[in-house]
Amino acid sequence: MAPPNFALRVREPQRGARSAGSDVLIVVDYKGLILKLNSLAKQSPLFNKELKKASEEIAQHVVDQAKLNASSQPKHGPAVQGSSGRSQAQVVVNGLRARRDRIPTIKLDHNRPYKSKSRSNVKRTRGKAFGPGLTRAVTFGDVFFGAEFGGRRRKTTQQFLRHRGRQGYFFWQAVRDSNSYIAKEYVRAVDDVMAMLGLDKTNR
Repeated sequence: MAPPNFALRVREPQRGARSAGSDVLIVVDYKGLILKLNSLAKQSPLFNKELKKASEEIAQHVVDQAKLNASSQPKHGPAVQGSSGRSQAQVVVNGLRARRDRIPTIKLDHNRPYKSKSRSNVKRTRGKAFGPGLTRAVTFGDVFFGAEFGGRRRKTTQQFLRHRGRQGYFFWQAVRDSNSYIAKEYVRAVDDVMAMLGLDKTNR
């Protein structure tokens, strides 16, 4: 299969999600690639199953890289008694999951409660930190994008590191650094599945 153009493509969160979150599909030419995969899937009922397993392993590589990047992120602000000592990135990166999909896909568990040993969710949602009107518990979806891209431009984002634009601190960096790996391994995975199932190579 010819290498597709890999980058980030965001799939909208499901309806009813109570906080921001989405799946990240690591591919640009989505429609073109789907047409190719659908054509191959018609040749064998096992194609999708085998490709999903391989794609999940590729996505897991990116998750592992994001965790490595997050491990070096400093905690913002002075140490607080009772704090875990971990940065926001080190906490929320654990909400990333490689999904079993035909295309390498990573999902954030955005509804997972963001717990704090030094400040309870009741205190943190009482006004300032996450804006007025937030009466529910803080979730990974509330914190992830601030931890990833930074903040400190508004009073409500002073809890994050400085803003880094679109560069990102740990996740987007992992995707960029893994770009060539993703493209190479995904093409290899498709070719390996085709060879294993004896599919027609003219449909690559």
